Amino acid sequence: MTAPLSIQCRYPNALELQDKQQMQEELTQLRSDMLLSQPFVAVLAMRLNMVVVVDDRLPTACTDSQHIFFNLDFMRKCSASQRRFVIAHEVWHCVMGHFLRQQQREQQRWNFACDYEINGILSYFFKRDDLPNNILFDESYRGKSAEQIYTLLGKLPENEWTETYYQPGNRLPAGGAQFDQHHPDLSMPDLVEFKIDPDFRPQSPTEMDVERWREFTAAAGQVTGITAGSFGADVQQVIKNALKPQLNWPTLLQRFIQRTISGSYQWHKPARRYLAQGLYLPGRQGQCLRLTLAIDTSGSTLQDLPKFLAELTAILQGFEQVQLQVISCDASITDVSFYDKSDLAALTKWQAKGLGGTSFTPVFHYIADDPDHVGIPNALIFFTDGYGNAPVEAPAYPVIWVLSPDGEPPVKWGEVLHLQ
Repeated sequence: MTAPLSIQCRYPNALELQDKQQMQEELTQLRSDMLLSQPFVAVLAMRLNMVVVVDDRLPTACTDSQHIFFNLDFMRKCSASQRRFVIAHEVWHCVMGHFLRQQQREQQRWNFACDYEINGILSYFFKRDDLPNNILFDESYRGKSAEQIYTLLGKLPENEWTETYYQPGNRLPAGGAQFDQHHPDLSMPDLVEFKIDPDFRPQSPTEMDVERWREFTAAAGQVTGITAGSFGADVQQVIKNALKPQLNWPTLLQRFIQRTISGSYQWHKPARRYLAQGLYLPGRQGQCLRLTLAIDTSGSTLQDLPKFLAELTAILQGFEQVQLQVISCDASITDVSFYDKSDLAALTKWQAKGLGGTSFTPVFHYIADDPDHVGIPNALIFFTDGYGNAPVEAPAYPVIWVLSPDGEPPVKWGEVLHLQ
């Protein structure tokens, strides 16, 4: 009679802890280096805590939308380019919202479909020799969504879609397993010695995490100058969803215009060419609407910039004749640009400049000094999280503070609007 298998669990030893720290430093430096070579992925990777673990429940790597967990032994045997691929792969799981797209689909086949989708994207950005072995890749799946790939895999014998790995050379030591683990095995494996790392604590992603990653993705596109059109249809939709305006600017600004222009701006029947878009935008006669829009480009508003830009675009689209002076400001003025109706295409290429500290006062000084000779605006619309210094006294022109979801008004004067 065979004796029962004795399993001994242990935490990482002193040498493994030392190696973990060294690998953590190497990966952190690698992520920083990627800001030059792959800025879009690197900016998004900054949103994730990178955690190296010595844990038999995680053969390779995984993400829970808040962390990337790396198996120490696996990463030690990866080249620098392969490590970059692993980071990018996990980031793209977050970008694509794979956590909650599974619905009722079978788990293993869905995991494979997600990897085929991501690796098809990454194959455009990495040389073939830089790809880790044991990744799931098929030329025919490039450009297809995970849902489409899942359906196609269901038409194949299981042994075919579980063995379609890209193998340019010797396999990485994943025991023949898929190179990243979407749902790591948290049960006790059949090992004599079982390593458990207390740092390995993946969380369950939520709808809120998926929404946050939509915003992160759009923000990274703004900071790095990458537009939705740079990617496939699925990623384009993620970014476009994050860029939908929330506020009804024609209605909001009508109140200001009626108060401040004394009837010289007249509201008429909606412009017919906007009705098909569901926009009830008035025609106008008389003077052109002149607005100053200030955008807080300090580091704390990074994830809110796409929302700010969406509202800015909606304002420009909302009126027949409007001139916008757009001031970017963190602790100081970083950029001043001018837009009218003909500049909508140029506005999509707007990039944040600054990402430093925060002060609102320079904007009010700039308007008062008027170096561009545009005069006092009909209104100032300030997009911000509200955390900064502002003048004690209100200016002579109306001010609207458009705040991020958790923002607070910096002063007691001005009208306050919150984005969701």
